[in-house]
Amino acid sequence: MREIPKKNYVIFAFVIIISLGIIVYCMRWYQMSQSADKSNIMNGVVSELKSDELSSYLLDNPNVIVYLAPSDSDENKSLENELQDFIVGKNLTNEFIYLDSSLITDNRIYDDYEEKYLSETLKNQSIDLSVTPNLWYFHDGMITDVMNTVSRTSSIQDVEYFLEKNGVY
Repeated sequence: MREIPKKNYVIFAFVIIISLGIIVYCMRWYQMSQSADKSNIMNGVVSELKSDELSSYLLDNPNVIVYLAPSDSDENKSLENELQDFIVGKNLTNEFIYLDSSLITDNRIYDDYEEKYLSETLKNQSIDLSVTPNLWYFHDGMITDVMNTVSRTSSIQDVEYFLEKNGVY
């Protein structure tokens, strides 16, 4: 049999190491590009629900704050970053859930929410639940307060006031 020089083994090992490095680099690059394309609301700090899961969730958790905002909008990113820090800082991760308004294709669902969940006081005030970003405060399965953003952009101070007013923390 023919003897293979040791130099060839070194070259082969070098090629394998370089190939593995390129593969790892490509995998990391692909993962980073996927996470940049997919908006990751609140970076997994709060649970995300689909609109049809809300009623089931409220059966087990009647006191909750719903954050409603579109995931495909960059307008709310600064508020979401501040809100994320606030939620983590005040240990409110179990009190918040997120609804992606960009996934709601039928606006009649907001009418259903208003009919089912709005308290009588809020029904008399003609509250529009489809405005985003929006915070809904549920107490005993009913929306008792809404932080509506119709006429202005919201800040973290508005959120803090809203939560403090409702006795969340």
